[in-house]
Amino acid sequence: SPPFTPKPSPTGKGLAMTPSNATLGTMLEKLLRVLRAMEREEKVLHSGVVVCLLGLFIPWLGGQWHGKDQQWNGFGFYTGFIGQVVFLLEIFIAAMTLSPLFGGPVIVRQPIRNFVRLELSAVSSILLLTAFTILLRLTSEVSGAEIRFGISISIIGSLLATFYAFLKFDEQRKNEARQTFVHPHPPPPAPKKPAPDVFDEGRPPPPPPPPRPRPTRQP
Repeated sequence: SPPFTPKPSPTGKGLAMTPSNATLGTMLEKLLRVLRAMEREEKVLHSGVVVCLLGLFIPWLGGQWHGKDQQWNGFGFYTGFIGQVVFLLEIFIAAMTLSPLFGGPVIVRQPIRNFVRLELSAVSSILLLTAFTILLRLTSEVSGAEIRFGISISIIGSLLATFYAFLKFDEQRKNEARQTFVHPHPPPPAPKKPAPDVFDEGRPPPPPPPPRPRPTRQP
């Protein structure tokens, strides 16, 4: 069948609704619904992930290099491999939460998800701080080169995600400890009915039977 092309609206204003526009609107509506359902810590954590990813595309280093005015983002220069690793880590952190919410597969199980997010975000922060140290030393040795604000944005976003990942992991650990040491009170047992005691001394013994008459002898 021929591809679906947008058609003018009957009112003459804009374009009529097409299947692609309807699909995009449904996805945006579902994304907003997922964001509203998230906890506050989850929203801040994923906001840090998004900020870190945006910082990778903003220049990290710029200035005069071999007589030319150049600049590099997080994927360029000698620290480009660090930017690539950080990009993969942040995408994986976001996919762990968003994939099940959008009907995709469960990448990491819920009991260990907070621990994995904490570990990955901490590694991302360490790598970004390492790249910042490398660029800082380079700018002190090469005249005309200067650090741009892109790497600072990535560091702030990664540290924010690491902090809130730690809060979620600490909350989960406290809940597990509380469930381990606090047991619900069992219901009281039902009272047992006492069994009849045939040797109960509180009851009087039955009267003895009357004596049998003795037979008389005939003369």
